[in-house]
Amino acid sequence: MKDFAKKLIDWHQHYGRKGLPWQGVRDPYKVWLSEIMLQQTQVVTVIDRYQTFLEKFPNVQALAQAPLDEVMALWAGLGYYTRARNLHACAKIIVAQYAGQFPKLPEQLNELPGIGKSTARAITAFCFNYPASILDANVQRLIARTHGIQGSLKSRVENQKLWDLADQLLPKDAQSMPTYTQALMDFGATVCKPTSPSCHNKLSPSCIYLADCLAFKDQVVMQIPLKIKKVPSKIVVSEMLLMIDHSEILLEKRPLSGIWGGLWTLPETQWVEIKSEEEVSQVEFQIEKFQPLISLVNPSKYRQGKILAPLKHVFTHRTLYFSTRIVKVLKSEVKCNDSCQWIKLSDLPNFGLPTPVKKLLEDFQLLKRV
Repeated sequence: MKDFAKKLIDWHQHYGRKGLPWQGVRDPYKVWLSEIMLQQTQVVTVIDRYQTFLEKFPNVQALAQAPLDEVMALWAGLGYYTRARNLHACAKIIVAQYAGQFPKLPEQLNELPGIGKSTARAITAFCFNYPASILDANVQRLIARTHGIQGSLKSRVENQKLWDLADQLLPKDAQSMPTYTQALMDFGATVCKPTSPSCHNKLSPSCIYLADCLAFKDQVVMQIPLKIKKVPSKIVVSEMLLMIDHSEILLEKRPLSGIWGGLWTLPETQWVEIKSEEEVSQVEFQIEKFQPLISLVNPSKYRQGKILAPLKHVFTHRTLYFSTRIVKVLKSEVKCNDSCQWIKLSDLPNFGLPTPVKKLLEDFQLLKRV
């Protein structure tokens, strides 16, 4: 497509997003952090969290030296917690193997934990003017529509076609790479949107590629990218224990892998899959379901606990309904394995908690007793 990059750079000068805290930044640490945070998370959510994270960990050395629990606590609520664990692991490698300096080649960055091909190229484009295109979801959609690619973008063939096209469309001047890369992101997010793209404005259809866009010409804009039918989300249920001994509660540290990996949560039973939401209240749990995690010297304390109505939490591929049983005990009455720990209520804000658990404790005002 003729003048693709020039049109986009010119558009960005007038209409690109302005004022985002990571824009115009050349520090690879700050660019890397923003790129990771923006994966699967909306810009409006990331802005404040990005600033807070930088205040706590202003450089890669500070992040590498921090305990993982501190990193997870600061990340809590952003979801996709593998990102936080990879950030921490990656920072350690950069400090240990690269003397705290980010590699300048995308192939080197791509080998580090949590840095994919597109993220690696974004870092090198923004910070080192490296001539290689990114290909996040916004850019995939833009290139697929303008070039009329109607196949599944998840297929290896179509994906490679997109990469080839993306690199062919690069500006000739490497100094333009930061602006061009930002323009790609902005255009996909504000003009060539997944729904209600600007070209579908009945009163005033607009787009700098309107005359050349093959999807618009063939009237298949909303059919690109090809939408894959989603598998119905699984429904699972569990029970959590809110065990209280005066000013302390019992928390379980989740394994590093899996959902809520590395976070602290209330002791919980294994998830039980059910067929429909109507079955949520039919599943019953016993104290034995918490073994070998915990057991009670006096099991009757469990049966006497107050059970709260199930709460709903939606993940990407499943929906969890969890009920909470409040049990007042003495620590001496509870036997637990090494993954559990009694935590003072005043220390709770320092622990990374999953969003639904944090919300539950806030509702009980336990997080406010500091």
